[in-house]
Amino acid sequence: MFGDSRSRFSEFCKGLIVGNEIKAKRETKWTTAFDLRTAYFVLLVVMTLPVLFLIPRTVDLVNHWARLTILTMPASDPLNAFYVVQWGAFPNLGIDLIYVALAPLLSPESVARLAFILAFWLPAVGAWALHRAWAQEPSPTILIAPVLSYNLVTTVGLINFGLGIGVALIALAWWIAQTHRQIARDLLVMNAVAVTLFFCHILALAAFCVIFGLLEATPRPGEPLKPAFLRALRSPLYVAAGLALVWSMPQLPQGYVIASDKSWIVIAPFFGGLPLDHKWGLGLLVLLLAVMRFIAIATPAKLTVFGFFVVAVCAPSSLSTANLVDARLVVLWVYLALAATVARVPTPGRLAGAVSIAVFAFALVRLALLIPTWSAYNADIVELRTAFSAIPTGSSVLAVAPPDCRDPNIYFEHNLSTFAAIDRRAQVNMLFAGQGLQPVRAKDPAIAAAPQVIVNSDWLSASGQSKLMADAPVPWIDIMSRWRDHFDVVVDIHGSCESTIAATGLERVARSNIADIYIAERPR
Repeated sequence: MFGDSRSRFSEFCKGLIVGNEIKAKRETKWTTAFDLRTAYFVLLVVMTLPVLFLIPRTVDLVNHWARLTILTMPASDPLNAFYVVQWGAFPNLGIDLIYVALAPLLSPESVARLAFILAFWLPAVGAWALHRAWAQEPSPTILIAPVLSYNLVTTVGLINFGLGIGVALIALAWWIAQTHRQIARDLLVMNAVAVTLFFCHILALAAFCVIFGLLEATPRPGEPLKPAFLRALRSPLYVAAGLALVWSMPQLPQGYVIASDKSWIVIAPFFGGLPLDHKWGLGLLVLLLAVMRFIAIATPAKLTVFGFFVVAVCAPSSLSTANLVDARLVVLWVYLALAATVARVPTPGRLAGAVSIAVFAFALVRLALLIPTWSAYNADIVELRTAFSAIPTGSSVLAVAPPDCRDPNIYFEHNLSTFAAIDRRAQVNMLFAGQGLQPVRAKDPAIAAAPQVIVNSDWLSASGQSKLMADAPVPWIDIMSRWRDHFDVVVDIHGSCESTIAATGLERVARSNIADIYIAERPR
Protein backbone atom coordinates (compact mmCIF):
# COMPACT_ATOMS: atom_id res chain seq x y z
CA MET A 1 0.00 0.00 0.00
CA PHE A 2 2.69 2.47 1.09
CA GLY A 3 4.88 1.34 -1.83
CA ASP A 4 2.12 2.19 -4.31
CA SER A 5 1.62 5.59 -2.67
CA ARG A 6 5.33 6.33 -2.87
CA SER A 7 5.33 5.24 -6.53
CA ARG A 8 2.40 7.50 -7.38
CA PHE A 9 3.98 10.42 -5.50
CA SER A 10 7.24 9.85 -7.36
CA GLU A 11 5.43 9.88 -10.71
CA PHE A 12 3.59 13.06 -9.70
CA CYS A 13 6.91 14.79 -8.84
CA LYS A 14 8.43 13.66 -12.11
CA GLY A 15 5.41 15.06 -13.92
CA LEU A 16 5.89 18.40 -12.21
CA ILE A 17 9.58 18.43 -13.09
CA VAL A 18 8.94 17.49 -16.71
CA GLY A 19 6.12 20.05 -16.94
CA ASN A 20 8.37 22.76 -15.54
CA GLU A 21 11.13 21.76 -17.92
CA ILE A 22 8.74 22.00 -20.87
CA LYS A 23 7.49 25.37 -19.63
CA ALA A 24 11.07 26.58 -19.15
CA LYS A 25 11.99 25.35 -22.62
CA ARG A 26 8.99 27.20 -24.06
CA GLU A 27 9.96 30.38 -22.22
CA THR A 28 13.50 30.06 -23.56
CA LYS A 29 12.16 29.85 -27.10
CA TRP A 30 10.17 33.02 -26.46
CA THR A 31 13.27 34.92 -25.32
CA THR A 32 15.69 34.05 -28.09
CA ALA A 33 18.66 36.24 -29.01
CA PHE A 34 16.69 37.68 -31.90
CA ASP A 35 13.70 39.00 -29.98
CA LEU A 36 10.66 39.01 -32.25
CA ARG A 37 8.67 40.72 -29.52
CA THR A 38 10.95 43.76 -29.68
CA ALA A 39 10.71 43.85 -33.46
CA TYR A 40 6.92 43.51 -33.24
CA PHE A 41 6.37 46.46 -30.93
CA VAL A 42 9.00 48.62 -32.63
CA LEU A 43 7.02 48.10 -35.83
CA LEU A 44 3.84 49.08 -34.04
CA VAL A 45 5.42 52.28 -32.72
CA VAL A 46 6.79 53.14 -36.16
CA MET A 47 3.34 52.72 -37.72
CA THR A 48 1.89 55.01 -35.03
CA LEU A 49 4.20 57.98 -35.71
CA PRO A 50 2.12 59.68 -38.47
CA VAL A 51 -0.93 59.80 -36.17
CA LEU A 52 0.98 61.89 -33.64
CA PHE A 53 1.53 64.74 -36.09
CA LEU A 54 -1.31 64.61 -38.61
CA ILE A 55 -5.09 64.25 -38.53
CA PRO A 56 -5.57 60.66 -39.72
CA ARG A 57 -6.97 60.43 -43.22
CA THR A 58 -10.07 58.39 -42.53
CA VAL A 59 -13.64 58.49 -43.75
CA ASP A 60 -15.45 58.78 -40.39
CA LEU A 61 -13.01 60.02 -37.73
CA VAL A 62 -13.78 63.76 -38.01
CA ASN A 63 -17.49 62.92 -37.76
CA HIS A 64 -16.84 61.14 -34.44
CA TRP A 65 -14.76 64.11 -33.30
CA ALA A 66 -17.64 66.48 -34.08
CA ARG A 67 -20.09 64.35 -32.10
CA LEU A 68 -17.77 64.34 -29.08
CA THR A 69 -17.89 68.14 -28.94
CA ILE A 70 -21.65 67.90 -28.36
CA LEU A 71 -21.49 65.45 -25.46
CA THR A 72 -20.15 68.04 -23.00
CA MET A 73 -21.44 71.24 -24.58
CA PRO A 74 -22.34 74.03 -22.12
CA ALA A 75 -25.84 75.47 -21.88
CA SER A 76 -24.77 78.51 -23.93
CA ASP A 77 -23.58 76.41 -26.90
CA PRO A 78 -25.62 77.18 -30.08
CA LEU A 79 -25.75 73.44 -30.81
CA ASN A 80 -28.22 73.06 -27.95
CA ALA A 81 -30.84 74.38 -30.37
CA PHE A 82 -30.23 71.43 -32.68
CA TYR A 83 -29.11 68.43 -30.64
CA VAL A 84 -29.90 66.67 -27.39
CA VAL A 85 -27.74 64.11 -25.57
CA GLN A 86 -29.61 60.96 -24.57
CA TRP A 87 -27.69 58.07 -23.04
CA GLY A 88 -29.05 54.55 -22.91
CA ALA A 89 -28.14 50.87 -22.96
CA PHE A 90 -27.41 50.74 -26.68
CA PRO A 91 -24.29 49.58 -28.57
CA ASN A 92 -21.45 51.31 -30.41
CA LEU A 93 -20.56 53.79 -27.66
CA GLY A 94 -16.84 52.99 -27.47
CA ILE A 95 -15.32 56.34 -28.39
CA ASP A 96 -18.13 58.26 -26.65
CA LEU A 97 -17.53 56.49 -23.34
CA ILE A 98 -13.77 57.05 -23.61
CA TYR A 99 -14.38 60.76 -24.13
CA VAL A 100 -16.78 61.08 -21.20
CA ALA A 101 -14.19 59.40 -18.96
CA LEU A 102 -11.33 61.58 -20.20
CA ALA A 103 -13.17 64.87 -20.90
CA PRO A 104 -11.70 66.60 -17.80
CA LEU A 105 -8.22 65.85 -19.14
CA LEU A 106 -8.37 65.70 -22.94
CA SER A 107 -10.07 67.63 -25.74
CA PRO A 108 -12.41 65.95 -28.24
CA GLU A 109 -9.63 66.08 -30.85
CA SER A 110 -7.16 64.38 -28.50
CA VAL A 111 -9.66 61.65 -27.63
CA ALA A 112 -10.46 61.06 -31.31
CA ARG A 113 -6.74 60.72 -32.02
CA LEU A 114 -6.27 58.43 -29.00
CA ALA A 115 -9.20 56.24 -30.03
CA PHE A 116 -7.75 55.92 -33.53
CA ILE A 117 -4.40 54.81 -32.10
CA LEU A 118 -6.14 52.30 -29.81
CA ALA A 119 -8.11 50.97 -32.79
CA PHE A 120 -4.93 49.56 -34.28
CA TRP A 121 -2.86 49.06 -31.13
CA LEU A 122 -5.43 46.91 -29.32
CA PRO A 123 -5.91 44.42 -32.21
CA ALA A 124 -2.13 44.18 -32.65
CA VAL A 125 -1.56 43.63 -28.92
CA GLY A 126 -4.38 41.09 -28.92
CA ALA A 127 -2.88 39.23 -31.89
CA TRP A 128 0.49 39.04 -30.12
CA ALA A 129 -1.07 37.79 -26.87
CA LEU A 130 -3.11 35.20 -28.78
CA HIS A 131 -0.02 34.11 -30.71
CA ARG A 132 1.85 33.60 -27.45
CA ALA A 133 -1.02 31.50 -26.08
CA TRP A 134 -1.15 29.28 -29.16
CA ALA A 135 2.48 28.97 -30.29
CA GLN A 136 5.25 26.99 -28.61
CA GLU A 137 7.72 29.41 -30.18
CA PRO A 138 7.12 32.72 -32.00
CA SER A 139 6.62 32.64 -35.75
CA PRO A 140 8.17 35.50 -37.76
CA THR A 141 4.92 35.83 -39.73
CA ILE A 142 3.32 37.49 -36.69
CA LEU A 143 5.38 40.58 -37.61
CA ILE A 144 2.95 41.16 -40.47
CA ALA A 145 0.19 42.15 -38.02
CA PRO A 146 1.55 45.63 -37.10
CA VAL A 147 2.11 46.45 -40.77
CA LEU A 148 -1.59 45.81 -41.41
CA SER A 149 -2.58 48.45 -38.85
CA TYR A 150 -3.86 50.66 -41.68
CA ASN A 151 -6.64 48.41 -42.91
CA LEU A 152 -10.27 48.92 -43.87
CA VAL A 153 -11.36 49.29 -40.23
CA THR A 154 -8.95 52.11 -39.40
CA THR A 155 -9.00 53.74 -42.85
CA VAL A 156 -12.78 54.00 -42.96
CA GLY A 157 -12.72 55.15 -39.34
CA LEU A 158 -14.73 52.27 -37.87
CA ILE A 159 -13.18 53.13 -34.53
CA ASN A 160 -15.65 51.41 -32.24
CA PHE A 161 -15.34 48.14 -34.17
CA GLY A 162 -11.55 48.42 -34.05
CA LEU A 163 -11.65 48.89 -30.28
CA GLY A 164 -14.02 45.93 -30.05
CA ILE A 165 -11.89 43.46 -31.99
CA GLY A 166 -8.86 44.47 -29.91
CA VAL A 167 -10.72 43.76 -26.67
CA ALA A 168 -12.04 40.48 -28.15
CA LEU A 169 -8.57 39.21 -29.14
CA ILE A 170 -7.06 40.12 -25.76
CA ALA A 171 -9.92 38.35 -23.95
CA LEU A 172 -9.55 35.24 -26.12
CA ALA A 173 -5.81 35.17 -25.40
CA TRP A 174 -6.54 35.34 -21.66
CA TRP A 175 -9.06 32.50 -21.94
CA ILE A 176 -6.69 30.20 -23.83
CA ALA A 177 -3.79 30.93 -21.46
CA GLN A 178 -5.74 29.76 -18.38
CA THR A 179 -4.57 26.25 -17.54
CA HIS A 180 -7.08 25.76 -14.72
CA ARG A 181 -10.74 26.63 -15.06
CA GLN A 182 -12.48 28.45 -12.20
CA ILE A 183 -16.14 28.62 -13.14
CA ALA A 184 -17.15 31.62 -11.03
CA ARG A 185 -14.13 33.68 -12.09
CA ASP A 186 -14.42 32.69 -15.74
CA LEU A 187 -18.13 33.48 -15.89
CA LEU A 188 -17.54 36.87 -14.31
CA VAL A 189 -14.60 37.83 -16.55
CA MET A 190 -16.08 36.65 -19.84
CA ASN A 191 -19.48 38.19 -19.20
CA ALA A 192 -17.74 41.47 -18.33
CA VAL A 193 -15.92 41.22 -21.66
CA ALA A 194 -19.22 40.57 -23.46
CA VAL A 195 -20.78 43.67 -21.89
CA THR A 196 -17.72 45.74 -22.83
CA LEU A 197 -17.94 44.50 -26.41
CA PHE A 198 -21.63 45.34 -26.60
CA PHE A 199 -20.86 48.95 -25.74
CA CYS A 200 -17.84 49.00 -28.10
CA HIS A 201 -19.62 47.58 -31.14
CA ILE A 202 -22.37 45.02 -31.50
CA LEU A 203 -20.69 43.37 -34.50
CA ALA A 204 -17.51 42.87 -32.43
CA LEU A 205 -19.64 41.13 -29.79
CA ALA A 206 -21.20 38.87 -32.42
CA ALA A 207 -17.77 37.93 -33.79
CA PHE A 208 -16.45 37.26 -30.29
CA CYS A 209 -19.37 34.93 -29.52
CA VAL A 210 -18.75 32.94 -32.72
CA ILE A 211 -14.99 32.65 -32.13
CA PHE A 212 -15.47 31.72 -28.48
CA GLY A 213 -17.99 29.04 -29.45
CA LEU A 214 -15.57 27.58 -32.01
CA LEU A 215 -12.77 27.54 -29.43
CA GLU A 216 -14.94 25.68 -26.95
CA ALA A 217 -16.05 23.21 -29.64
CA THR A 218 -12.43 22.28 -30.40
CA PRO A 219 -11.54 18.89 -28.83
CA ARG A 220 -8.52 18.82 -26.53
CA PRO A 221 -5.67 16.43 -27.45
CA GLY A 222 -6.88 12.85 -27.03
CA GLU A 223 -10.38 14.00 -26.06
CA PRO A 224 -13.54 12.51 -27.59
CA LEU A 225 -16.08 14.76 -29.30
CA LYS A 226 -18.72 14.62 -26.55
CA PRO A 227 -16.92 16.85 -23.97
CA ALA A 228 -16.15 19.40 -26.70
CA PHE A 229 -19.78 19.35 -27.78
CA LEU A 230 -20.95 19.94 -24.21
CA ARG A 231 -18.50 22.84 -23.81
CA ALA A 232 -19.88 24.40 -26.97
CA LEU A 233 -23.42 24.09 -25.59
CA ARG A 234 -22.33 25.82 -22.36
CA SER A 235 -20.44 28.62 -24.10
CA PRO A 236 -23.44 31.03 -24.30
CA LEU A 237 -23.42 31.18 -20.48
CA TYR A 238 -20.08 32.99 -20.64
CA VAL A 239 -21.51 35.77 -22.83
CA ALA A 240 -25.06 35.79 -21.44
CA ALA A 241 -24.84 39.35 -20.08
CA GLY A 242 -23.90 40.72 -23.50
CA LEU A 243 -26.66 38.73 -25.19
CA ALA A 244 -29.17 40.04 -22.65
CA LEU A 245 -28.20 43.60 -23.58
CA VAL A 246 -28.70 42.79 -27.27
CA TRP A 247 -32.15 41.40 -26.51
CA SER A 248 -33.16 44.48 -24.50
CA MET A 249 -31.66 47.18 -26.77
CA PRO A 250 -33.94 49.61 -28.62
CA GLN A 251 -34.88 48.78 -32.18
CA LEU A 252 -32.38 50.10 -34.70
CA PRO A 253 -33.62 52.35 -37.51
CA GLN A 254 -34.70 50.54 -40.66
CA GLY A 255 -35.20 53.52 -42.93
CA TYR A 256 -32.38 52.85 -45.38
CA VAL A 257 -29.70 50.35 -46.36
CA ILE A 258 -26.17 51.25 -47.42
CA ALA A 259 -25.10 49.01 -50.29
CA SER A 260 -21.70 47.31 -50.11
CA ASP A 261 -19.63 45.34 -52.58
CA LYS A 262 -18.51 41.76 -51.79
CA SER A 263 -15.14 42.45 -53.41
CA TRP A 264 -14.12 44.52 -50.36
CA ILE A 265 -13.26 41.32 -48.49
CA VAL A 266 -10.22 40.89 -50.78
CA ILE A 267 -8.61 44.27 -50.06
CA ALA A 268 -9.98 44.90 -46.54
CA PRO A 269 -6.88 43.67 -44.64
CA PHE A 270 -4.57 46.21 -46.31
CA PHE A 271 -6.92 48.91 -47.60
CA GLY A 272 -5.51 52.36 -46.88
CA GLY A 273 -7.04 54.42 -49.67
CA LEU A 274 -3.47 55.05 -50.86
CA PRO A 275 -1.73 54.98 -54.23
CA LEU A 276 -0.42 51.52 -55.11
CA ASP A 277 -2.45 49.92 -52.29
CA HIS A 278 -3.17 46.84 -54.35
CA LYS A 279 0.43 46.34 -55.46
CA TRP A 280 1.66 46.77 -51.88
CA GLY A 281 -0.86 44.22 -50.65
CA LEU A 282 0.13 41.81 -53.42
CA GLY A 283 3.78 42.12 -52.43
CA LEU A 284 2.92 41.36 -48.81
CA LEU A 285 0.96 38.31 -49.93
CA VAL A 286 3.98 37.09 -51.94
CA LEU A 287 6.14 37.44 -48.82
CA LEU A 288 3.64 35.41 -46.81
CA LEU A 289 3.47 32.70 -49.47
CA ALA A 290 7.29 32.55 -49.57
CA VAL A 291 7.43 31.47 -45.93
CA MET A 292 4.33 29.25 -45.98
CA ARG A 293 6.37 26.04 -46.07
CA PHE A 294 7.99 27.05 -42.77
CA ILE A 295 4.72 27.71 -40.90
CA ALA A 296 1.43 26.03 -40.08
CA ILE A 297 -1.79 26.77 -38.21
CA ALA A 298 -1.58 25.72 -34.55
CA THR A 299 -3.63 22.56 -34.02
CA PRO A 300 -5.82 24.01 -31.21
CA ALA A 301 -6.66 26.94 -33.49
CA LYS A 302 -7.54 25.13 -36.72
CA LEU A 303 -11.30 24.81 -36.18
CA THR A 304 -11.50 28.42 -34.98
CA VAL A 305 -9.49 29.87 -37.86
CA PHE A 306 -11.15 27.90 -40.65
CA GLY A 307 -14.62 28.10 -39.11
CA PHE A 308 -14.49 31.86 -38.66
CA PHE A 309 -13.17 32.26 -42.20
CA VAL A 310 -16.34 30.63 -43.50
CA VAL A 311 -18.47 32.87 -41.29
CA ALA A 312 -16.65 36.03 -42.43
CA VAL A 313 -16.79 35.41 -46.18
CA CYS A 314 -20.40 34.21 -46.05
CA ALA A 315 -21.62 37.15 -43.97
CA PRO A 316 -23.76 39.75 -45.78
CA SER A 317 -22.01 42.84 -47.07
CA SER A 318 -24.77 45.09 -45.74
CA LEU A 319 -27.08 44.64 -42.79
CA SER A 320 -29.58 47.43 -42.26
CA THR A 321 -27.53 50.62 -41.68
CA ALA A 322 -24.29 48.65 -41.21
CA ASN A 323 -22.10 48.32 -44.27
CA LEU A 324 -18.94 46.37 -45.06
CA VAL A 325 -19.98 43.71 -42.53
CA ASP A 326 -18.12 40.85 -44.25
CA ALA A 327 -15.05 43.02 -44.91
CA ARG A 328 -14.82 44.02 -41.24
CA LEU A 329 -15.00 40.38 -40.18
CA VAL A 330 -12.25 39.47 -42.65
CA VAL A 331 -9.95 42.04 -41.01
CA LEU A 332 -10.57 40.33 -37.66
CA TRP A 333 -9.98 36.93 -39.27
CA VAL A 334 -6.58 38.04 -40.60
CA TYR A 335 -5.46 39.02 -37.08
CA LEU A 336 -6.79 35.68 -35.84
CA ALA A 337 -5.02 33.70 -38.58
CA LEU A 338 -1.68 35.49 -38.09
CA ALA A 339 -1.91 34.83 -34.35
CA ALA A 340 -2.45 31.13 -35.07
CA THR A 341 0.60 30.70 -37.32
CA VAL A 342 3.31 28.58 -35.73
CA ALA A 343 6.78 27.74 -36.96
CA ARG A 344 7.36 24.23 -38.29
CA VAL A 345 10.21 22.29 -36.74
CA PRO A 346 13.00 22.66 -37.55
CA THR A 347 12.80 26.36 -38.44
CA PRO A 348 15.75 27.83 -40.37
CA GLY A 349 17.68 30.05 -37.99
CA ARG A 350 17.89 32.93 -40.45
CA LEU A 351 14.18 32.94 -41.26
CA ALA A 352 13.20 35.34 -38.48
CA GLY A 353 15.88 37.85 -39.47
CA ALA A 354 15.03 37.69 -43.17
CA VAL A 355 11.30 38.07 -42.60
CA SER A 356 11.88 40.92 -40.15
CA ILE A 357 13.99 42.84 -42.66
CA ALA A 358 11.36 42.30 -45.35
CA VAL A 359 8.49 43.36 -43.09
CA PHE A 360 10.32 46.51 -41.96
CA ALA A 361 10.89 47.32 -45.64
CA PHE A 362 7.17 46.89 -46.33
CA ALA A 363 6.39 49.13 -43.32
CA LEU A 364 8.66 51.90 -44.61
CA VAL A 365 7.10 51.67 -48.07
CA ARG A 366 3.67 51.88 -46.43
CA LEU A 367 4.67 55.05 -44.59
CA ALA A 368 6.26 56.50 -47.73
CA LEU A 369 2.89 56.10 -49.47
CA LEU A 370 0.88 57.28 -46.49
CA ILE A 371 2.63 60.45 -45.30
CA PRO A 372 2.40 62.53 -48.54
CA THR A 373 -1.28 61.62 -48.97
CA TRP A 374 -2.05 62.42 -45.33
CA SER A 375 -0.12 65.70 -45.58
CA ALA A 376 -2.15 66.79 -48.61
CA TYR A 377 -5.34 65.80 -46.77
CA ASN A 378 -4.32 67.95 -43.78
CA ALA A 379 -3.55 70.88 -46.08
CA ASP A 380 -7.05 70.60 -47.55
CA ILE A 381 -8.48 70.54 -44.01
CA VAL A 382 -6.67 73.77 -43.07
CA GLU A 383 -7.99 75.50 -46.18
CA LEU A 384 -11.51 74.14 -45.68
CA ARG A 385 -11.69 75.25 -42.04
CA THR A 386 -10.60 78.72 -43.11
CA ALA A 387 -13.42 78.82 -45.66
CA PHE A 388 -15.87 77.62 -43.00
CA SER A 389 -15.30 80.88 -41.11
CA ALA A 390 -17.88 82.35 -43.53
CA ILE A 391 -20.59 80.10 -42.06
CA PRO A 392 -22.64 82.04 -39.50
CA THR A 393 -22.44 80.56 -36.00
CA GLY A 394 -25.45 78.41 -35.18
CA SER A 395 -26.41 77.73 -38.80
CA SER A 396 -27.98 74.57 -40.18
CA VAL A 397 -25.71 73.06 -42.85
CA LEU A 398 -26.65 70.72 -45.68
CA ALA A 399 -23.64 68.86 -47.12
CA VAL A 400 -23.95 67.90 -50.78
CA ALA A 401 -21.70 66.45 -53.47
CA PRO A 402 -21.87 66.22 -57.26
CA PRO A 403 -23.20 62.91 -58.58
CA ASP A 404 -20.86 60.51 -60.37
CA CYS A 405 -17.72 62.29 -59.16
CA ARG A 406 -14.77 59.96 -59.79
CA ASP A 407 -12.28 61.71 -57.50
CA PRO A 408 -10.88 58.81 -55.41
CA ASN A 409 -10.33 61.16 -52.47
CA ILE A 410 -13.87 62.50 -52.23
CA TYR A 411 -15.10 59.76 -49.90
CA PHE A 412 -12.48 60.90 -47.39
CA GLU A 413 -13.74 64.48 -47.75
CA HIS A 414 -17.51 64.08 -47.29
CA ASN A 415 -17.37 63.94 -43.48
CA LEU A 416 -15.10 66.99 -43.34
CA SER A 417 -18.37 68.92 -43.58
CA THR A 418 -18.80 68.17 -39.86
CA PHE A 419 -16.03 70.69 -39.12
CA ALA A 420 -18.95 73.12 -39.38
CA ALA A 421 -20.19 71.63 -36.09
CA ILE A 422 -16.73 71.74 -34.51
CA ASP A 423 -15.73 75.25 -35.60
CA ARG A 424 -19.01 77.07 -36.28
CA ARG A 425 -21.31 75.19 -33.85
CA ALA A 426 -23.65 74.47 -36.75
CA GLN A 427 -26.06 71.61 -37.29
CA VAL A 428 -24.85 69.32 -40.11
CA ASN A 429 -26.93 66.66 -41.82
CA MET A 430 -23.85 64.37 -41.99
CA LEU A 431 -23.31 64.23 -38.21
CA PHE A 432 -23.65 60.72 -36.78
CA ALA A 433 -26.73 61.01 -34.58
CA GLY A 434 -28.53 57.77 -35.35
CA GLN A 435 -31.30 56.38 -33.20
CA GLY A 436 -30.08 53.44 -31.13
CA LEU A 437 -26.47 53.93 -32.26
CA GLN A 438 -25.16 57.20 -30.77
CA PRO A 439 -26.02 59.25 -27.68
CA VAL A 440 -26.69 62.40 -29.73
CA ARG A 441 -30.11 63.07 -31.28
CA ALA A 442 -31.20 65.77 -33.73
CA LYS A 443 -34.14 67.74 -32.38
CA ASP A 444 -35.62 68.30 -35.84
CA PRO A 445 -37.70 65.12 -36.43
CA ALA A 446 -37.15 65.25 -40.18
CA ILE A 447 -33.37 65.46 -39.85
CA ALA A 448 -33.38 62.79 -37.12
CA ALA A 449 -35.26 60.40 -39.44
CA ALA A 450 -33.02 61.00 -42.44
CA PRO A 451 -29.78 59.12 -43.16
CA GLN A 452 -26.52 60.81 -42.16
CA VAL A 453 -25.13 60.65 -45.70
CA ILE A 454 -23.96 63.08 -48.35
CA VAL A 455 -26.76 64.46 -50.56
CA ASN A 456 -26.84 64.57 -54.34
CA SER A 457 -26.41 68.24 -55.24
CA ASP A 458 -28.77 67.87 -58.20
CA TRP A 459 -31.65 67.40 -55.75
CA LEU A 460 -31.43 71.05 -54.68
CA SER A 461 -32.84 72.45 -57.92
CA ALA A 462 -36.44 72.36 -59.12
CA SER A 463 -35.41 70.26 -62.11
CA GLY A 464 -33.66 67.80 -59.82
CA GLN A 465 -36.74 67.09 -57.73
CA SER A 466 -37.82 64.38 -60.20
CA LYS A 467 -34.46 62.66 -59.68
CA LEU A 468 -35.04 62.98 -55.95
CA MET A 469 -38.20 60.88 -56.12
CA ALA A 470 -36.39 58.19 -58.12
CA ASP A 471 -32.98 58.09 -56.44
CA ALA A 472 -33.24 59.25 -52.82
CA PRO A 473 -33.67 57.02 -49.79
CA VAL A 474 -37.28 57.22 -48.59
CA PRO A 475 -36.54 59.26 -45.41
CA TRP A 476 -34.79 61.90 -47.52
CA ILE A 477 -37.66 62.54 -49.94
CA ASP A 478 -39.75 64.55 -47.49
CA ILE A 479 -36.90 66.66 -46.12
CA MET A 480 -35.20 67.32 -49.47
CA SER A 481 -38.42 68.38 -51.15
CA ARG A 482 -38.50 71.22 -48.57
CA TRP A 483 -34.79 71.50 -47.80
CA ARG A 484 -34.82 75.30 -47.38
CA ASP A 485 -37.15 74.87 -44.39
CA HIS A 486 -34.41 72.94 -42.56
CA PHE A 487 -31.08 74.33 -43.83
CA ASP A 488 -29.71 77.83 -44.41
CA VAL A 489 -26.17 76.91 -45.53
CA VAL A 490 -25.09 74.52 -48.27
CA VAL A 491 -21.58 73.03 -48.32
CA ASP A 492 -20.74 71.50 -51.69
CA ILE A 493 -17.96 68.93 -51.20
CA HIS A 494 -16.82 68.46 -54.80
CA GLY A 495 -13.15 67.47 -54.40
CA SER A 496 -11.38 67.77 -57.73
CA CYS A 497 -14.67 67.46 -59.64
CA GLU A 498 -16.68 70.34 -61.06
CA SER A 499 -19.55 71.62 -58.92
CA THR A 500 -22.96 70.85 -60.45
CA ILE A 501 -25.10 73.07 -58.21
CA ALA A 502 -27.82 74.71 -60.30
CA ALA A 503 -30.31 75.75 -57.62
CA THR A 504 -31.35 79.37 -57.48
CA GLY A 505 -31.23 81.49 -54.37
CA LEU A 506 -27.73 80.38 -53.31
CA GLU A 507 -24.98 82.91 -52.69
CA ARG A 508 -21.43 81.56 -52.64
CA VAL A 509 -19.61 83.18 -49.73
CA ALA A 510 -16.40 81.15 -49.60
CA ARG A 511 -14.54 78.38 -51.35
CA SER A 512 -11.63 76.06 -50.80
CA ASN A 513 -9.77 73.58 -52.95
CA ILE A 514 -12.35 70.86 -52.25
CA ALA A 515 -15.58 72.69 -51.34
CA ASP A 516 -17.80 75.71 -51.93
CA ILE A 517 -19.92 77.33 -49.22
CA TYR A 518 -23.29 78.91 -50.02
CA ILE A 519 -25.83 80.88 -47.99
CA ALA A 520 -29.37 79.85 -48.93
CA GLU A 521 -32.34 82.16 -49.12
CA ARG A 522 -35.08 81.20 -46.68
CA PRO A 523 -38.57 80.65 -48.17
CA ARG A 524 -40.91 83.57 -47.66
